[in-house]
Amino acid sequence: MEARKPVKPAPTLPGKDDGRGSQAATPVRRSWEWLSCRSMTAIEPQVYLNGQFVPRSQATMDIEDRGALFADGVYEVLRYFAGRPLVLEDHLQRLRLSMQAIRLTEPPWVTGLGHVSDELVRRNGLADATLYWQVTRGSAPRDHVFPKGATPTVLAIAYPAPSIEQAGQLAAVEAILHEDLRWHLCSIKSLMLLPNVLAKNRAVESGAREAILHRGNRITEGTSTSVFIVRSGELWTHPADQWILGGITRRLLIGLAPGLGVPVVERTYTVEQLLTADEVLICGTTTLVAAVVRVDGQPIGPGSVGPLTRQLHGAVVDYIKRNCCGG
Repeated sequence: MEARKPVKPAPTLPGKDDGRGSQAATPVRRSWEWLSCRSMTAIEPQVYLNGQFVPRSQATMDIEDRGALFADGVYEVLRYFAGRPLVLEDHLQRLRLSMQAIRLTEPPWVTGLGHVSDELVRRNGLADATLYWQVTRGSAPRDHVFPKGATPTVLAIAYPAPSIEQAGQLAAVEAILHEDLRWHLCSIKSLMLLPNVLAKNRAVESGAREAILHRGNRITEGTSTSVFIVRSGELWTHPADQWILGGITRRLLIGLAPGLGVPVVERTYTVEQLLTADEVLICGTTTLVAAVVRVDGQPIGPGSVGPLTRQLHGAVVDYIKRNCCGG
């Protein structure tokens, strides 16, 4: 998939309802030559909330928003490199699928999230950024039953992030094993992340980077990453079913592997098969690709970065440079 190129016509951003049943449109200039490297300490960051760009200190959400009361919402995280989004349409499609899965009617602002994100990055003076999108069912008195007539809340935040030169360094990390205590619909990118948070913190407290989750003896994924193992030259990963999130970087890696002569096998595998694998790697939007060299203190293979992990990491970095950085 090719990265989007900046367009010459100035599109419009969805705006706030003007009280007459129409949306006030805001013109947007999309040329990335406008991007500056001005210090983030010199200006207050702006966020996007329900059709408006506002300073972060002025962004307010109702205390009865169902995202806060019930985790009744979904989210996405995507990366910008050199002012261009990486596989934007894939993230938009997954956001829509998550909204459909929780029976959340798509608000009009979602259609323009690509342009919103471009403008949000520009307004915050960022060339390299992590974008967070969140859509909740909106605000209503607390009740488990879906509220009638509630307007979904749409939020977007841009965070400074490393450039591809910085983020593209291959990391060798440690992980722990942790029982997968999440619900049965992990394919939905839900706001309900407390099991992930608890497992991730257990990993960090143990001196590791990630917790690799398992249901009984079956490996699923990491708390915020997809997990692959290498056995006899094959790349194994759990099938994209209800037990894992269909990771965007996971999909990219699966697409790039055959070009390197690496066969991909989507199958379940056990804790023992992971611990005795030739290589273990994790991937994700903010992680890109990282080698897991020890799990629960036990070395994976020789305890160093493996050759296929290095190849796959290089392929992802090259893809980003070609599609986002003009390289």
